[in-house]
Order: sequence, then C-alpha cells, then structure tokens
Amino acid sequence: MFIVDETNTAIVTRFGEPIKTSTNPGLNFKLPFIDQVRKFEKRLLIFDAPPDSLLTSDKKRLVIDIYARGKIVDPLLFFKTTRNETLAASRAIDIISSELRREIASDLQVEIIKTNREQIMNKVKLQSNPKIREFGIELIDVRIKRADFPAEIAESI
Repeated sequence: MFIVDETNTAIVTRFGEPIKTSTNPGLNFKLPFIDQVRKFEKRLLIFDAPPDSLLTSDKKRLVIDIYARGKIVDPLLFFKTTRNETLAASRAIDIISSELRREIASDLQVEIIKTNREQIMNKVKLQSNPKIREFGIELIDVRIKRADFPAEIAESI
C-alpha cells in the first residue's frame, strides 16, 4: 500500500516500466517488492535560470535574469521523458533561455530595458510551451527578474 497526498501524483512501476498512474489523493495498492512508486509534484514548479549575457539587435549586451513557473500535466509522459524534476527543470531552462536569446536578439537594448518586457515574456512563453509540453509540463508563466547592463558598462555610467 502507498498513500498519494493532494499535492502529488504517483506512477507505479514494475521493473522500471510504468503500469499505473495515481492522480487522486488517497490510499492505493501495489505489489510489495515488485512495484515501485515514484511521486511527482502537482503544485507549481519553479525553473530559475542563472543570469545570462545576451546580445540585442543593436549589438549591445544585456544581463538578463529570468524564472518560469510550470506544472506537470501529464505524469506518465513526464516520467517517460525526464524521470525527475531536476532534469525537467534543466531542460525547461535550456528551452526558455534559447527562446529568450532569440527574442532578445530581435529587439533594441533601449526597448528591452524600458518597455518591451511584457511582450518579450509572452512571446517566450508562447514559443517555449509546445517544446516543454513534450515533457508533460505546461508552462504557466515566464518572468524577467532583472535586465541590466553588464557590470563593466554599468560601472562606466
């Protein structure tokens, strides 16, 4: 027997292969010693990317720090493609950072710092979501925590 609480979903595996998904909270059954239980969060997952120096369309550098929130919507697909939240976070950050890099490269530095953040975040979310869905995760939100000049430029201002 095993218990699934309201914040988790569980996958029962037999010899490493998934045989059952338990999404409802409560008491569940499995075969002792043969079946293993893997639990995953139903709550929002935070994907926090390290600050990255990106080149804008006017060939100027910006240091951008972002984070995203998502949740596991398909536990079986999530289990088959990533197996754990750490690997999923790493893949999600790679995808989001790649889309952000592409989006920043098409905007001017002044626009990014002053006005375009909301549009950039929405575009990055829309472009990243289908790729992240391949891992059983739905991207809920992408946010820019900070968009600044690199340290060497900031000191000269």
